[in-house]
Amino acid sequence: MAKPCLDCGRPCNATRCEPCRLARNRARARPTARQRGYTTEHERNRAIVLGKSTVCWLCGHDGADQADDVIPKSKGGTSAVSNLRPAHGTEPCGTCGVRCNQVRGNADATSPPPPMSR
Repeated sequence: MAKPCLDCGRPCNATRCEPCRLARNRARARPTARQRGYTTEHERNRAIVLGKSTVCWLCGHDGADQADDVIPKSKGGTSAVSNLRPAHGTEPCGTCGVRCNQVRGNADATSPPPPMSR
């Protein structure tokens, strides 16, 4: 059953019609993961880090699903294993319910941790 597009109101089978979806994607200013420096080296090192431990370095609970940059790429960090730590990101922490990596953002590792509450 067709629903109205969220942007233009035309009937469509998704939340947005194809022209509005494409226009919305073009309007996004965020570069792709590859453009931001997340290369095959990062993916390989992410697997190494998460293979050693899935305990989130930010909240201390198990179940981390991302490798967080200790020094963010936006501040000169690299994809080296020594710069990566396990963190909750794609899925929230099963204990505290926080997506720790997203809450931290690109704060320095030396900055006080952000509040870890919902």
